[in-house]
Order: sequence, then C-alpha cells, then structure tokens
Amino acid sequence: MKIFSLLLLIIVTNARLLTAQSDNTLHVSGKILDENSKAVAYVNLHLAGDPSLGTYSNASGQFMLLLPGSSVADSIVFSCVGFESLAVPVKSLLYSKDSVFIKLISKTYTLQAVTISPDTALSIVRKSVQRLQDNLSNNKNILQGFFREIIRSDYTYDRLIEAAIDVFDNGYKPKDDSELKFKVREIRKSEDYRDLDWELAILNYVQPKNGLHGHFESLFTNDYIRNNENFYSLLVNAPLNEEFFQDVTFSLDSSVYYGTDRVLCIGIQPKADAIGLFPHGILYIREKDFAILEMQYEVEVSADSEIPFVIPGQKNMHSTVIKYQEYNGKFYLSFLHRKSFRFEMNSSKYDKSMKEAGKKEGHFYHELLFVTNEIITEKHKLQSFRRKERQQSDEDLYSTRWKYNADFWKGYNVVNERPLEPSIVKDIEREASLNDQFKKSN
Repeated sequence: MKIFSLLLLIIVTNARLLTAQSDNTLHVSGKILDENSKAVAYVNLHLAGDPSLGTYSNASGQFMLLLPGSSVADSIVFSCVGFESLAVPVKSLLYSKDSVFIKLISKTYTLQAVTISPDTALSIVRKSVQRLQDNLSNNKNILQGFFREIIRSDYTYDRLIEAAIDVFDNGYKPKDDSELKFKVREIRKSEDYRDLDWELAILNYVQPKNGLHGHFESLFTNDYIRNNENFYSLLVNAPLNEEFFQDVTFSLDSSVYYGTDRVLCIGIQPKADAIGLFPHGILYIREKDFAILEMQYEVEVSADSEIPFVIPGQKNMHSTVIKYQEYNGKFYLSFLHRKSFRFEMNSSKYDKSMKEAGKKEGHFYHELLFVTNEIITEKHKLQSFRRKERQQSDEDLYSTRWKYNADFWKGYNVVNERPLEPSIVKDIEREASLNDQFKKSN
C-alpha cells in the first residue's frame, strides 16, 4: 500500500486572489494540480462548516468560488476520488494573490495479486444498484445549482445559455419513473450564431429542445445512476440495468481512496465481439456500503466506421461524467456533465456528395453541465417550490424572455459559475463580449 501525505502549494504572483467585495463576499479562484503539476478535473470544493454548499473545478482544474463574508473563519475542502481530501482555511488565503495553485497528492491502494473475474466485478455493480434505495435520499429535496448549455456547430462554438435553477426531486424510489421538476431563477445567454437551414429552423421552432427537457436531449436523463430503469441504447445512454450489463464487461481494476474511505474502481469495457462502437468507462464504488460516488462513461467510434456523429476532435460520439455527494448520510447528485451530438443536421449542407467525400460538416453538438450549489432538505424550504413557477416541458430556454439580472450574477454569493474554457469564450465573443451579449439578449 502506498500512502502519500497531503501537500498544499500556493504560488503567489501579481494580483489578489481573495478579495472582500463591496457586498462583503469573498472571491476565490485558482487552479488544482496533482503531484506532477497536471490539472485535476472536476474536483469538489465545499465549505467544511456546511458540506451542502459547494462547486467543482472545470476540465482544466480551474475553479471560481464566491463565499459569504461570514465564512472567513471556515475552511474550503478540496476532495476528489484518488486523492486525499485537503482542507484550506479561508483566512489563510485572505492576503494571498491570484494564480493560486492547490496541489493534491494521490493516495492509492495497490490490489494484491488475486484473480478477479468479470462476474465478480458485475456482482459488485449489481449490489451497488440494489443499495441505491439505502444510499440515495428517499425524501423530497431541492438541488439549487448552476446549469450551462453550449451548442457547437462542427468545430465552432455558437451558443451559450447559463442559468441558476432549482431541481425538485420527490426522492429516489426503485422502478419509479417520476420526472424531476425545474424552476429557473435566472438566465443569461449569448447570441445564437448557428447557421440553420430552413428545415431545421422550422423544426427548432416547432419542437424546442433544451438541456432541461427533450427526452435524450435533457441533461438529467443522463444520470445513469438514478435513472437506472431507463431504456438503454448504446447510441445514446448507459443506465445501470441488466440490458446495459449484457452489452459490456466489468473488471475490478484497482482501489483508491476518497478521504479515508477505500473505493473500488470498476472498469467498463466493450464485449470481445463489439463492432464499430466501443463503450468505455469506470465506476467508483465505496467499499463499506457500495455507494456509487462517480461514473464516467463514453462510447468510442472506430476509425473505419461510417457513423458521422463523432464529437469533433475526439473519438467519442458521447461522453458523460456523474458525481454524487454525501450529505447527512445520504447521497445527492452534485455534478453532471455531458457531451454528445444532437441528432440534428442541416440537410442542405450535408448532401450525398459531401458524405462520399468523407466530410462530416453540418452537425450540431451539445455540451451540458449541472453543478449543485446547495442541497435543500428542510421541509419549510421545500414549500417554496410552488407549482406555478415550474418550467413547462415544451418551453425553450433560449426563447424564454428573461431580463438579464447583472446584480444577481455579480452577487451569486454562494457558488459562482465554473470558468469557461478559453476556446469557447473566443468563439462566442467573435462579435461582442459575453457581458454585452448578456445585456443585449434581454
């Protein structure tokens, strides 16, 4: 067994990292690295004094967090599967500068030389699904969080929607297909630079689809852990049910730690006779109670396949990351990220001659994100989710008329949005800054 102690490395450069805002909020930002100075993606950050409040770093390890001034005496906890958790006092960062780097050191456990059969790994997965009734919350709750939808046209990012939303859940009940309910608190959006042909423009108007609703277009249908009873299709999803289990092979690859708990790493591989599409992924299952902490999943398309729906610059047709967080002895969805094609195509821009030439232009892709900022379980607070405020299933987020509330976004004082990747910002700011586009899209 190889155990590393924690290390916090703070590199100071020019400007302040943590500053008190005029409204007495504290602004924290930085980047999270491993011991080899490589970015650690999707690291959870939360207040030690209130684990229900938190956010995640982005794919490049960057994070941005707004905290109330009262949290100055608290600590920020950084946690990620495979790394020992690290608590950093907020006060120790008060007079630091920006470009702070939080360095996490991995903590792994090497499995003894024993043979683990695929059936053994599958039995572990099955048991974890059976234990969902005990591990997930069975009671009503609200997840207040940050939602982002990005649409990409071939190799260019063309549209951005960001929203503060409430997700109302009646609680997990096996074989219960009750849908989540959504309340949009605030929206901000960019210009829409998509170049739609007339057919797709009409379809987009008649059948609005967005990341909150729209069958497989919805981000939340891709929570394969909670929605394990959903219909399985290799082309679009991977719910943890028997249909999916028959299509893949599981293996117990290694064991790591999450805090002080040992976590089993269950690999997901394609069957030996798979052709064209190859599923890959990993499940992180806590050994002591079989709680599923995280699932990563993607479907790779073979190089000689004629399937055109591949995310540009990648080998996958879709990829998903799901994370759950423990709060008061139960687990709640804390992070959900999805990249996929949208089943849309400009027919006038993708004809037979283009297909024969091997071109794949004319496709649209989704990148969707939800990060839980606060978990609400108190009964009196759940009453605030009134029926009349729920978003209708046929309502298009982008078309919704909404006054841009700059003060809200500036003072989003619990958890702020994750930093956008520079390439996305560059594409969408081709004609005007995002802030100017937010104002214009009132």
